[in-house]
Amino acid sequence: MPLPKKSKPASSLSKREQAIEDRRLERLRVYDEVSESARSKAETLYKKGQFLCSEAVFTTVNDHLGQPADPRMVKMASGFPVGIGMSGCLCGAVAGGVMALGLEHGREKKGQKMSDDMFPLSSELHDRFQKRNGSTCCRKLIKHVEFGSREHIKQCIRLTGEVAADVVDMIEHGITEPTDRAQPDCGDCPNDHPVSIKPPKKATLGSLAARLKGSILSRI
Repeated sequence: MPLPKKSKPASSLSKREQAIEDRRLERLRVYDEVSESARSKAETLYKKGQFLCSEAVFTTVNDHLGQPADPRMVKMASGFPVGIGMSGCLCGAVAGGVMALGLEHGREKKGQKMSDDMFPLSSELHDRFQKRNGSTCCRKLIKHVEFGSREHIKQCIRLTGEVAADVVDMIEHGITEPTDRAQPDCGDCPNDHPVSIKPPKKATLGSLAARLKGSILSRI
């Protein structure tokens, strides 16, 4: 069964022009003090090498909500960084953000009715990220930077903070403005962008985290 398509408002702009306009508007989004605090906390967790993207987002939102989940459950988010275990697919920050939305709107019991907010908010998170950054695909997001470089790290810190701010903003205020669904642009990434994001064989997520810890602040 095909997924239902969202209706789009009529526009005289071309697809490319609309994407540029969407990005411009999304980058003008204003966040309140609470959401900005979440952004800062998530960025700091990453900067200090304490957590990677998905873990930092999940922990930040869990703390914001008063820890409805045992803090140790952050380990459920540990496999998402670098596009799901270095696969280059869905951005780990986005994956962690959807998990974090589930802390507030997800189901707890078998057969429990799904919250009316779960899917719309998850979709909104995807759309905001897609419009602001052009893709949710890790391979595309980092194709212009060297893996593990200062530029790579700074970008991931920024994206982590953005998602944390978005999730807290949506938990507190819901969907604050209507957005038409951004068209996914990831199905062709292995062919159109054959850029390997794999570091040298000896490098692992663990070694990346070790490299981050205690060193990032001096490099940005």
